[in-house]
Amino acid sequence: MIKIEKIHGTLLLIGAEDDVLWDTAKYICRMELRMKERPHTCRLESVIYDHATHFVFPESMLKAMLPIGSGIFMKLVFQAARKYPKECQTARLDIDQRVKNAILEWGSQFIEESMCKSE
Repeated sequence: MIKIEKIHGTLLLIGAEDDVLWDTAKYICRMELRMKERPHTCRLESVIYDHATHFVFPESMLKAMLPIGSGIFMKLVFQAARKYPKECQTARLDIDQRVKNAILEWGSQFIEESMCKSE
């Protein structure tokens, strides 16, 4: 097991209150508390959605995995996706943006570090 405070870099924790397969909200809160109590160099970003189901994938990833019928699949598998389809899709779109931003930030840091090393 990797202790969360030992992670270097950016950590993006994403979960949902209506995750029926794993209590992500509970464990994200525990990890946030652990990070507050211990020294670390990690940049932590966490978000817990009210409605996003267990599949807290970015919308673009879900569409890539299931190019046809992803919305139908989600509604068949998760009751929350049937009850809150707009909220779940809004969460996936927000996750998409958060992941893209994290990757762009990482990429720009990587390029900056590479340039400093070559000087």
